[in-house]
Amino acid sequence: MARTLWEKIESIREQPEHIRMRYVVGCLVVSMFFILGIWLLSVGENFRNISREVPEAITQGKELVPKDQVPSLGDLLEQKKPLRVDNQNGQTNTNYFDEQGKSR
Repeated sequence: MARTLWEKIESIREQPEHIRMRYVVGCLVVSMFFILGIWLLSVGENFRNISREVPEAITQGKELVPKDQVPSLGDLLEQKKPLRVDNQNGQTNTNYFDEQGKSR
């Protein structure tokens, strides 16, 4: 087997350059199909792993958000009540931002 392989390599070396380039392109195509096949298998496995983890992440995320305490944007617009941050009761926006700027 090894002898015939070396004989084949020698016969390719004796060929004109355009024939040798065909061998190079053929080997390149075969190698790229092999690499792409392995890559596609690994990407498919990664997507399967992610699709198994997504439902768990969604349920964990929903548990983090309290449903009764957080009003929706529509509710806030209907009430026309401004959002309050920290302890800013009675402060105007300008006063609040000035105070935040001074504290930094």
